[in-house]
Amino acid sequence: MNFLKDKVKKYQEKKLLESKEKLKFYTNYKTHFEKQLKLAKDEEITGIKKQIEKQDAFIKIWKNNITSITKQMKKIDC
Repeated sequence: MNFLKDKVKKYQEKKLLESKEKLKFYTNYKTHFEKQLKLAKDEEITGIKKQIEKQDAFIKIWKNNITSITKQMKKIDC
């Protein structure tokens, strides 16, 4: 049983790390678009705002994934 728990724990740790990397990626990408927005011309603003909204959606998804994985890891540790 410990072997299986260890395997699941390692898998979850790997997924948690991947989720944190994705969160960092999308956060950086959003920051990039926000900087672009400050320098943008009027016709480009709507497109950039849409990109920022997409990044916000991805950030929310990855934060939820991190929370979910963390909860699962706590259940296994009990």
